[in-house]
Amino acid sequence: MSEVQAIKDRVNHQIEREIKICRKRMGERAWKLHGEWVTENIVTAAKIWVRRELQEGRL
Repeated sequence: MSEVQAIKDRVNHQIEREIKICRKRMGERAWKLHGEWVTENIVTAAKIWVRRELQEGRL
């Protein structure tokens, strides 16, 4: 596995983990109403984190 693929897999795992945590804490009713924008927020935050880590040479 390439280093790039390993980073993608790590980030995707973190995103899925965070979505699962949010969904559990919010409950299914709230998740149905807000899950889409919460997921978008999680993905955007992950992209910002990756960009920052790359710029600072940590990835």
